[in-house]
Order: sequence, then structure tokens, then C-alpha cells
Amino acid sequence: MDPQETPGSQIRPVCQWVEERDGTRWLVPGCMTRMNDPDGEACSCPTLADQRDQALRERDEARHAHRSLSSWHDAIVAAVHAHPDGKKIMKAAAGRSTGC
Repeated sequence: MDPQETPGSQIRPVCQWVEERDGTRWLVPGCMTRMNDPDGEACSCPTLADQRDQALRERDEARHAHRSLSSWHDAIVAAVHAHPDGKKIMKAAAGRSTGC
């Protein structure tokens, strides 16, 4: 069953009008399409599937960026350790970083 579908009903738009007892109406979450045509059926809000797909893309991009930075970091550390004064350089860097 679609997450936006309830048993025995049609698929509802992502955004909906919520009416208070005093007659005040609130559009949740508030897409511009429905704000311009309050009772229209059109809804420009992303579906849950769209939001999930976007989150997965962002996660994959973050993982890729992390892998790239990790590779760069590992190469720098290896280069410093390969230097004749590598231990001295690392010790000095560690001493400076304790003040952060």
C-alpha cells in the first residue's frame, strides 16, 4: 500500500488543508500550487518516494566525498611518515592540535 493511501480511500495529495474548530484553515506542509488554488487537486509537494530518493542521492554523494577525503588524508599522512623527519613533524602537529 502506498504510504499516502489509507484503506478504502483514494490516494490523497501530500499537502492537505487542516481545518480548526473556529474555521481557520492551515495548509500542511504548504505547497505553492495549493496556496494559489486552495481547493485544487494539484499538489507540487514531493512524494515520500521523491523525498527518499533525494535522501539516498545525498547520502551517496556524502559517502563519495568522505571516501575522496579519506584517500587524500591517507596519502598526506603516508607522505609525512615517509619523510626523514616524519615522526618529529607528527609530534609537532599533535602538540599544536591539543589547543583546539
